[in-house]
Amino acid sequence: MPHERAYRRSFTDEVAIDFPSSRAATELFRRDHVGSDDPGPSTRAEITISACQAGTGAMVPLDVRVARTCPTCGGRGEVWSERCEPCDGNGQELHQQRLTVAVPAGVVHGDRFSFNVSPPRGPRTRVDVRVAVTA
Repeated sequence: MPHERAYRRSFTDEVAIDFPSSRAATELFRRDHVGSDDPGPSTRAEITISACQAGTGAMVPLDVRVARTCPTCGGRGEVWSERCEPCDGNGQELHQQRLTVAVPAGVVHGDRFSFNVSPPRGPRTRVDVRVAVTA
């Protein structure tokens, strides 16, 4: 029956649109279960602390931009059959993430350290931090 085929086709199209992209699902699975050697994307940041904080150590707030799955398209890069404008069709967007970083006692101006951040809806991101000590 012609109308039955049309119904099946339209139902299939709607179901396919509701699922997240396989790329995003695969990345989340790999991050949570496999533990890839690939460090993933990275970002740089700078922490400015006083000489007193450098001597005693400090907890410092840090805002970094990390990638996450686009909430508009669910990581597909498209909405219906058109390119997703919020993520520009790549399925991810940069998101401001607030962290609290423990700076150890005894750091000096120019010291560097790095750590990984795993946002809930995005790939693990390496954060490279440079310490600036003010007088």
